[in-house]
Amino acid sequence: MEPALRPFSLVIPFTVQKGEITGEVRMPSDCTACPHITDNKDGTVTVKYSPSERGLHEMDIKYDGSHIPGSPLQFYVDAINSGHVTAYGPGLSHGTVNKPATFTIVTKDAGEGVNAITLSQPI
Repeated sequence: MEPALRPFSLVIPFTVQKGEITGEVRMPSDCTACPHITDNKDGTVTVKYSPSERGLHEMDIKYDGSHIPGSPLQFYVDAINSGHVTAYGPGLSHGTVNKPATFTIVTKDAGEGVNAITLSQPI
């Protein structure tokens, strides 16, 4: 059985006013798809994408036809593995430019070495 592909989700600080926010994902095969974009009505927008193939993807996010800051962005899709390394924390789901994005990587079942590490790096 083929492992499921890891979904992509991102919260962007961006206030939608009267215009339209749109997105397009380019997959490694050069096919395109549209992510699901939701205005959270709190000064942020959530972008969700359920991938259909592994590899490096590129996403355009536009407001009234123009790229928003940081667009296009790239992300890598891999398979969800019930395996050995996991990560969690707020820095994986949202961030602010030049502010630390904190998250924890747990390697407890990955073999010898460190069991967990917490990272906090500006994005």
